[in-house]
Amino acid sequence: MKGKTIACVRRSPMAKAVLASVGFTLALGLTPLAEAQQAQSIDGIAAVVNQDAIMRGELEQRMRQVHDQLAQNGVQPPNEDQLRRQVLERMIVEQIQLQMASRANLSVDDNQLNAALREVAERNQMTLDQFADTVEREGLSFADVREQIRREMLISQVQQGSVGSQVRVTDGEVDQYLENANAAAGVEYHIAHILVPLPENPTDEQVAAARARIDGVRREVHAGQDFATAAAGNSADGQAFEGGDLGWRSQADMPSLFAGVVPNMTVGDVSQPIRSASGFHLIKLLERRGGNQTPQIIEQYQARHILISPNPIRSSEQAHQLALELRDRILNGEDFAALAREYSNDRGTALAGGELGWVSDRDTVPAFDAVLKSAPLGELSQPVQTQYGWHLIEVEDRRQQDVTVQTQREQARRALFQRKAEDQLEGWLQEIRAEAYVDNRLYPNDPGIGALTPTSQGGQP
Repeated sequence: MKGKTIACVRRSPMAKAVLASVGFTLALGLTPLAEAQQAQSIDGIAAVVNQDAIMRGELEQRMRQVHDQLAQNGVQPPNEDQLRRQVLERMIVEQIQLQMASRANLSVDDNQLNAALREVAERNQMTLDQFADTVEREGLSFADVREQIRREMLISQVQQGSVGSQVRVTDGEVDQYLENANAAAGVEYHIAHILVPLPENPTDEQVAAARARIDGVRREVHAGQDFATAAAGNSADGQAFEGGDLGWRSQADMPSLFAGVVPNMTVGDVSQPIRSASGFHLIKLLERRGGNQTPQIIEQYQARHILISPNPIRSSEQAHQLALELRDRILNGEDFAALAREYSNDRGTALAGGELGWVSDRDTVPAFDAVLKSAPLGELSQPVQTQYGWHLIEVEDRRQQDVTVQTQREQARRALFQRKAEDQLEGWLQEIRAEAYVDNRLYPNDPGIGALTPTSQGGQP
């Protein structure tokens, strides 16, 4: 059973990415409902994207959200017109991806959405109901929060299907990554980044225009403009509204293009422009830290469970009652494994009699984790509710495990996947933007992401 995917208990890497995106949304500070309604009353179309329109009111609502986000990140906003161009371009690219989701019949059902919301609430030490009440008390519409998170989850599905599914990380690449990381002696770098993009197969004129633009940005930064403000107003990177902050990266954890530059920089330095397939980059080294790898000792649990999930013909209360009945049958001598095979809705473990193998607390959702940590060995729990339904859980054993090597390899594989996905995502976004029909009513001469001279804006709707 070890290494088996446990669909209804473990958090998948994709789920973690979605939740990170959700956290980012909530950090924006969504517009209060009254303001949103007022925004919708503003007449006029900001842009037409294929068959859909982005209204000026929607743009102004998003502008307020971005101003909140910049303030929370301590970033001085750029020129208002410059920021509006950036925000509208982001909305255009988002709309294209949502249209792709619609064409592919992708969806986020209520269970998935509620699971994401419930985990956000749990991270804030609230129940979902308490979280919803808090949102409403702060003057926001919980329905609007749900809808915005749903949109982000759909976009995540599109990107995963179009980009993530194409990314492969080999064991050899993991070995090389770890060799490089060990050579760097645990040094990490806190870096920020500005990207001036280039389209695929750019012309000489587009390359020259991009180089002139990145040189201009660098001159402004050296003349005293805050790097974070410059990123918010100029960068096509996804972290632009966080001031271009890429967080802490080891040398092995950053794009190879950066890895040859950053270790030679002094804290506070801004690099010369760096050319890549996606455009020209500026890097600022914000901080540096070092340290040795310490052993990773974690608590692991050998457990089994039966999951009873609600469905269209079984309510949550009926699922709870069935879980209680199964618990009584097990306590009266019936075989746990046989009942798991017959009744459990976690098909990833049901055929194995509900066996999860060895799991750690970081692998499971909070309510399940609490039982793993506290239940007496060999004792069947009362039904435990999670976003997946009602669980009967039996903890069979506990152990301390040194997972240093395993953790290092998992982290290396995740970092390599992220690096490759980030590189491919930029090009893919430029590609879908170029192929779409876009009528930018506010900035008709703005060519959009990946283009720096006016060009045709895709085909007809």
